[in-house]
Amino acid sequence: MNASEIILTILGTGSFTTIAVKTFLETTIRESVGNTYKKQLEDHKFLLKNSEKVFQYKLDASKSLYRILHKISPKQSTPEMDFHEACEEIASSFSNHENMLDDFLCEYQATLSPEILNKIRAAITACSNGKFGFDWDSSSEDVVCTRTAIENAELLYTAVYEAVEMLREEVHDMITFPKN
Repeated sequence: MNASEIILTILGTGSFTTIAVKTFLETTIRESVGNTYKKQLEDHKFLLKNSEKVFQYKLDASKSLYRILHKISPKQSTPEMDFHEACEEIASSFSNHENMLDDFLCEYQATLSPEILNKIRAAITACSNGKFGFDWDSSSEDVVCTRTAIENAELLYTAVYEAVEMLREEVHDMITFPKN
């Protein structure tokens, strides 16, 4: 074999090796990038699925808490009914309100923010404390609300109302596009 044949053989083998290495690297890189994107896509699908579930749960909690607020809010029984009378009516059902709020917490506490949990717990505490705020009026022979019961009724209503608004805002924040 002469020198030119050796050089041509080396160049041919080198070219073949270069093409083989280039093809191998391109394929390996393409697969690696593809696998990375597939993994990222799967991660995003997982997060999206969980976000949908959390959104639905928060939406359900928002509806349920609003329903509780609606049940707590007394219907106007006279044209002259004032807030004090409304609080007396709220106070007359502390046990029912407490049970509704306890059931609500058992169902939705996992998706509620700490601030909303604190509001609901404050409302439950107001119900618990307010149940004992009644006296017997011997002149009318009827049970009457004490100032403590009225104050706890106001605390209950305010805490639930604020929790409803906070939860509604959380739900709305989940469905609005982020501002750039």
